[in-house]
Amino acid sequence: MLAHLLAVVLVQSTWMALMAILPILARKRFEANDWQTLIITAAPTIFFSLSIFWNDFFARKRLSRYLLIYWAVACMPLVAMGFANTYWMLLLAHLISCIGGAGYHPASGELLKGLYPDHIRGRIYSFIWGTSMVCAALGGLAIGWWMTKDDDAFRWFLPLFAAMQLLGVGVMVRLAITSGIVKARVLKPSGPGGLARIFEPIAHTKEVLKADPVFARYEAAYMIYGVGWMIAYALLPILVTDKLQLGYDEIAQSTQFAYLIALVAMLLPAGAMLDRLGAVRSTAISFAMLTLYPLGLIWASNVRELTIASAVYGVAHAGASVGWMLGPVALAPTPAKVPQYVAIHATFVGVRGKLFQGLGVVLYSITGSFTWPLLIAAGAYLWSSRMMWTLHRRTASVAKREG
Repeated sequence: MLAHLLAVVLVQSTWMALMAILPILARKRFEANDWQTLIITAAPTIFFSLSIFWNDFFARKRLSRYLLIYWAVACMPLVAMGFANTYWMLLLAHLISCIGGAGYHPASGELLKGLYPDHIRGRIYSFIWGTSMVCAALGGLAIGWWMTKDDDAFRWFLPLFAAMQLLGVGVMVRLAITSGIVKARVLKPSGPGGLARIFEPIAHTKEVLKADPVFARYEAAYMIYGVGWMIAYALLPILVTDKLQLGYDEIAQSTQFAYLIALVAMLLPAGAMLDRLGAVRSTAISFAMLTLYPLGLIWASNVRELTIASAVYGVAHAGASVGWMLGPVALAPTPAKVPQYVAIHATFVGVRGKLFQGLGVVLYSITGSFTWPLLIAAGAYLWSSRMMWTLHRRTASVAKREG
């Protein structure tokens, strides 16, 4: 577990810290406007839609080769970002990195399923993910402090983080080899070429959702949850710079740091709740609590109030964060299906990112107010909770009849 923790910290903690600061960097250092800021903010989640294609590639490649290719596409562009002199140079490298970032999830799901039994996976995942988030919070705090002192600090920490991610990929490969996951994997045949190969993952996704109505409804609830998540996520960089006019260090402290520390404090209870109640019920509770976050952003008028809203967000989001990864892992009918289920789930993040992040900025542009889009976000969270409770009642009813 410690090796797995080290790998996740090196790969994902650095990624989370960077993705939080890049929109602020684009806005403050490269004078990005609202829509240019949105592109930087939205890109990581939009490109999650490539996860099913990465999963198809993963199914046909040895794990070590796959992870090195993932690093080359997702992490090596960070070095190029460090040399950016214009917004457009930063954006190009960022987009390439986000294309690669979608490749993390199939391999991550495979490791989780292969390393830990079902009855403890929620707690172990919560511990690993929670520790990595503490590291991300501290990393974000350090970046915010460094950028406040030196506008060119990104030219140093971006290449450094790329090197740390390469080390993390090496640890993952070693862990997969020593645990026997590499030997246990059965690679998929090459299959068709050309256009048929491109559309094959999409066809398989439709087949999975049609054959598994519980998973399909789980994804539908997460899609509505995504309306709230994406609107608030896209508006935050604009809110903290335009409405509150905060510096790098104040933004890091009152948003990512406060959110991640509160989230980490609740991850173990959330993991235990998932082990006890299942992914559907525990996620329904989390979705209902998340209604408070966009309302908190409407209320926030200074650093202290924004910190409180971010902390509430962290407490509420813990269950959804655990359910995001472990829901597809638990719902997959066989271990071999886990990477595909995780990839499908990550792909829908990209779909809702395309649909809903722009919605928040459009409403803000039309009304000149953060209130209306954030009220819609709160309503989406509440509705998604209702959908999860409905799904729980249906599955419980079916289980009772079959039992």
